[in-house]
Amino acid sequence: MKSLWLPLLLFLLCSCGIVQAQSKIEGKINDVKDQLKLQNATIMLLTARDSILTDFTRSDEVGKFSLAKPDTGQYILIVTYPKYGEFYADILPGKDYTNLSIGLTSSTTLLEEVIVTGRIPITIKGDTTEYDARSFKVEKNAKVEDLLKVLPGITVDASGKITAQGKTVEKMLVDGEEFFGDDPKLVSRNIRSDMVDKIQVYEKKSDKAEKTGIDDGVRTQTINVKLKEEAKRGIFGKADAGVGNNKFYLGQGFLNYFNQSFRLSTYLIASNTGKTGLNGQEASSIGGDGDGSGNFEGEGVPKSLNTGFLYSDKTANKKHVWRIDYKYGQSNVDLDRSIFTRNAARDTILISNNNTAASSDSKKHNVGLKYEFKIDSLSDLTIWAGANRRRDISSSATISTTFNQFDQQINGNTRNFKNDTEAGQYNTSAIYVRRFKKKGRSLTFSYATSGNKQDGRQQLYSNLSYYRDGDSVGSTILDQEKVIANKSFAIGGDVSYSEPLSKKLILAFEYGINFNRDNNSVKSSNKNPVTGKYDDPDEVYSNDFLYKTTRNTYNLSVNYKPLEKFVINIANRFENSDLSQLNRADNAHLSRSFFVYNPVLDLNYEIKKNRSISMVYRGTNGLPSLNQIQPLRSNLDPLNEYLGNENLKPSYTNELNLGFRSFSILKGEFYGIFINASRTNKALVQNATIDSVGKTTFIWDNLNHNTNNQISISPMYYGILWKKYQLRHGGGPTLSIGNNYNYVNNILANAKFQTYSLNYGLQKSTTKGLDFEFEVSPGYVIQNNSIGKMEDSKGFTLSSNGSLKYFLPAKFVLRTDFNYRYQAPTAVYSKKFERFVLSPALSKKFMKDEKLEATFMVNDILNQNIGFERNQNGTLLTERRFNTIGRYYMVKLSWEINKMLAKSK
Repeated sequence: MKSLWLPLLLFLLCSCGIVQAQSKIEGKINDVKDQLKLQNATIMLLTARDSILTDFTRSDEVGKFSLAKPDTGQYILIVTYPKYGEFYADILPGKDYTNLSIGLTSSTTLLEEVIVTGRIPITIKGDTTEYDARSFKVEKNAKVEDLLKVLPGITVDASGKITAQGKTVEKMLVDGEEFFGDDPKLVSRNIRSDMVDKIQVYEKKSDKAEKTGIDDGVRTQTINVKLKEEAKRGIFGKADAGVGNNKFYLGQGFLNYFNQSFRLSTYLIASNTGKTGLNGQEASSIGGDGDGSGNFEGEGVPKSLNTGFLYSDKTANKKHVWRIDYKYGQSNVDLDRSIFTRNAARDTILISNNNTAASSDSKKHNVGLKYEFKIDSLSDLTIWAGANRRRDISSSATISTTFNQFDQQINGNTRNFKNDTEAGQYNTSAIYVRRFKKKGRSLTFSYATSGNKQDGRQQLYSNLSYYRDGDSVGSTILDQEKVIANKSFAIGGDVSYSEPLSKKLILAFEYGINFNRDNNSVKSSNKNPVTGKYDDPDEVYSNDFLYKTTRNTYNLSVNYKPLEKFVINIANRFENSDLSQLNRADNAHLSRSFFVYNPVLDLNYEIKKNRSISMVYRGTNGLPSLNQIQPLRSNLDPLNEYLGNENLKPSYTNELNLGFRSFSILKGEFYGIFINASRTNKALVQNATIDSVGKTTFIWDNLNHNTNNQISISPMYYGILWKKYQLRHGGGPTLSIGNNYNYVNNILANAKFQTYSLNYGLQKSTTKGLDFEFEVSPGYVIQNNSIGKMEDSKGFTLSSNGSLKYFLPAKFVLRTDFNYRYQAPTAVYSKKFERFVLSPALSKKFMKDEKLEATFMVNDILNQNIGFERNQNGTLLTERRFNTIGRYYMVKLSWEINKMLAKSK
């Protein structure tokens, strides 16, 4: 029996060796004709069934390579090398691929193993990661946003914010050109995914760097959507119409006509649901959050109408390029808001309750122009111009009361305010760049001018009562009309010259000069009880100021590339500002002059492909504004007054940013760590003085013997959790610690804060069965204040949001969006806050091409959407509650428009 153990052991060892040998794909790559060893050839392993990239590597200096071989399944091996034909081979289970000899040839004839297979999903071209759109599955008639959600290394959150390779995408282009500006959501939510050929991700240099060829270190994470050739000639868009209970409605249309370089786009949106589909600037104009999410998340209930068009084209030789866009928007917001504040001094605590009912109407016209003229191969001229016209009408009624810590009333105020203001603004700028034959040498001229005018009329009525020991001790009635007339004008330019001192070193010098002139006038008049008219001038709260500023800037910068992958940028910016102020009321003059130095050191090192480290140091002088030196006196809020300080000096902030990023195309994962730290000397802080009747007077001051500090650390990871089910996950913790100083009744208060949070997200997108995405963010906040233990606050927070989507038979889709928010009670806020908003919908697609979709949806089915905010800033605690859009039902029809004028290849 023992004699059998030795052969059996040898057999097992041999079997293990065979299994081990077959777990690798190894070989050499060489030129067929000359037998040259091909270094840095790309070797990729794809699944045979759906051409998904599973692994890749590059050959070493002698042409050798090694890949891990999966245990099961059929695969395709692809080898590519510049100017050589590609090699394709089947990789089958149970066969040995440990000694491959692969020959590449520049002819069109390849080896017998060549087969025809699917497209390569991901390729790397220099610094650009390129995704083949047709290699990733999305729903029919899906938009670019849906396509981005399934691309490795790209995430899209519930608000539509896009992150690529760990960085927020700030620009999204279509075939390299702007599309209604560069707002990413206008592209991602309106371009159809089936029109897309490639998605390119890269870090875009600044316009100036691209024109001059000088790398200034400025980078913007950018996605370029390359359209299919047949999609560049056609009509596409979408129309939505919906009606609901409680008079809710939604109507929007987006239509585009493309014919190669000629492009014409228009849109119309009318809604009172808050889901406007606007970009950040437009959403903020109706009180939204301004993040471009397309959802109204501000205060009140809005009604909005927005429309616009875009026209762009270029000549056949691309020598002239132009674009014109126009936008019009009008909105109305009705608001009911209550604000609870708690402000503490050393011996006094003031608790205020403020209730406001307000409405506002806004109308705005905006037009923009861009023209590019390519004079010759070495010089070009770019011109921008824009103008807008706006009118705002608003009114509000406010009732407020203030108590001390002994529950004794200090004051009470009834305030009514009306405003009717018209404003216009224009701007023009141009840049001319002349490059020379010597690489890196260039001469640049730029020019800019702008101006605006604002005229308005305001009416203020205030009845302010004072109390002592609970008894009324008097009141002040204010009934005024104010006439506002403001004008400003600015003009300036700069010239810069760059000279390469060597192949690795470029020196650049820039000089600029800017002039600003601002006129600010407010004429206040009291109501005359005899005439009933506002003809009694109030000299105290009337202002007529003329501000003049002359700013000279000098910048000496160095661009040094000691290695191909290591870039050092140093900027030395000096600024001399002369400020002049004239008070026309009493002919008083005020002049100030500041000379400051703002250095920048930017280091970027690419450790290897898709892995880099960066460091940026900035020294920034914060100049006091003219309003901080001598603000316009205002009594619009009788309980809060702001005074100027002519002795203010600039603050200086040292800021350091460190970042490490690593991205794996094959594994679809990103990880990195980001550190930000800052320290501000001579910080500009407010000194708040609270009197016995609850009035607070604010004056700016410099913090001379202490510093404001802050540091945050954020590691993060995103990757594939379970490839079989296309589950992706990621997130990371964030730590933030710091302190801020301010004065309360001339006593220095140090507010310290600590914030600990963890963000985790999970996503599945297969367009079959159940798809979902959700994010959860637990956190813990600690706030301490030196002015008193009663202002210390600790509490747990939790937020979560996401969506679920289930694909049913007969083209039905059941989906729901949810948002949860929780704030635990603290020593200051004794009650917790909790809100869970759930919005389900059922949709059905019709027709063979699924262009028609009917949807029944319920917004906030649990009716828990409560407008709520809490904030603590030093000794001031604020809690805001406001009306917002709650539960409603809606039936919506959506029609996809897609007519291509060229046949698909």
